[in-house]
Amino acid sequence: MQRSSGMDRPLAWAGLLANGAALAGLPLAITLPGPLATARLVVGLAAVLPALVVALVACGGLLARRQWGRTLALVALGLGLAVALAAGIVWLALVPALRGPTAAGLSGLWLLQLVLLIRWCLPPSEMAATATDSPPG
Repeated sequence: MQRSSGMDRPLAWAGLLANGAALAGLPLAITLPGPLATARLVVGLAAVLPALVVALVACGGLLARRQWGRTLALVALGLGLAVALAAGIVWLALVPALRGPTAAGLSGLWLLQLVLLIRWCLPPSEMAATATDSPPG
């Protein structure tokens, strides 16, 4: 297996902490009273929970330097982005309260997930440097 780049481990630790905190806060988020309570329960259990679990397993694989951790990170980020885009757009359309701050927060989340998805799609820096080197001679 190729050595991972310098940012893999810090990103994996950050992902482990962020996804662990999100998993711990998920029961509170889906049980709070408020707008679209049934939708939050269904989306939380059917989409957010699996995305968080896959992300935690991916972070564990990345920390253990397993190649499948990178693939699982792509799956988790893709699933998270799909859920966040769909649920976020519906939330913005149906819930008028605090639309500005909600839109700003969702935009930040979407951008972060997209940047991380692109980052994990790129090969590790050692592989990229080796692939661009010209053959000797």
